[in-house]
Amino acid sequence: MIVIFFKLKQKLMKNNKDYPDMPGRAESQPRVSLILPFELKMNHEKGLFDLLTKSADKIEKELRTSFSEERTRPVIKKLRHMITGIHCQPNNQSIAIFVSPLTEKVYFFTGTRELTNNFPLL
Repeated sequence: MIVIFFKLKQKLMKNNKDYPDMPGRAESQPRVSLILPFELKMNHEKGLFDLLTKSADKIEKELRTSFSEERTRPVIKKLRHMITGIHCQPNNQSIAIFVSPLTEKVYFFTGTRELTNNFPLL
């Protein structure tokens, strides 16, 4: 089955010439996934903003090495706009930010405090 699927995949990829508007691998759009585990400095607005800004600067630098300026600009603009709207959350929550040219989303979540061993006793 794997060999057949691989041959079928190669055959489908050769037919991409039938779809000239479909972006190829080199033409893919930049996407950002930023996940920040909770740190104590995230309890204060300034500490959170500084942490997010430093992360955004690092992401921007990495994106510019892989994509052109006109492709990275909308994603970076959305990311920076989202950072200004994020405020300190109660209960020591971690943050996940996902940004693409089409959409953006922020998630706040709490991690598990302690892992327990649930193996049965013999």
